[in-house]
Amino acid sequence: MKKYLLLFAAFGLFLFASCSDDDNNDEEQSITGTWELTAVTPSVPGWDFNSCPDNPEITFTANGTAMWTLYDSENDCAESSSEGTWVKNSGNSYTVSVPEVGDVTGTVTFSGANQFNFNTSVQSFPVVLTFQK
Repeated sequence: MKKYLLLFAAFGLFLFASCSDDDNNDEEQSITGTWELTAVTPSVPGWDFNSCPDNPEITFTANGTAMWTLYDSENDCAESSSEGTWVKNSGNSYTVSVPEVGDVTGTVTFSGANQFNFNTSVQSFPVVLTFQK
């Protein structure tokens, strides 16, 4: 269950995107592409982010598919993959369907073209997930 709680938090963060005020070309930044989860603030109880040598990744495709690569710290960092969907609701609000968890909604704030924060909550606990390309 701890693995899925982390999965829920990570994928919720990946679902959100917005336009950034620091864009030089006024183009909307997009979450499409492959992103690595680099930080969880505050830390999620029962999940040691640094326990595996590789960080979880998510790939958002233009057709609304989200592919996750996870590492199970309770099973010698065994790699597993999951597939779900994502949709942009409006503005910087997104919803992603996370396998074993369900739909997760949150907001995205970009810090340049290669990093974004996903603000969501896990079991009523506010969490910020940071992703980088």
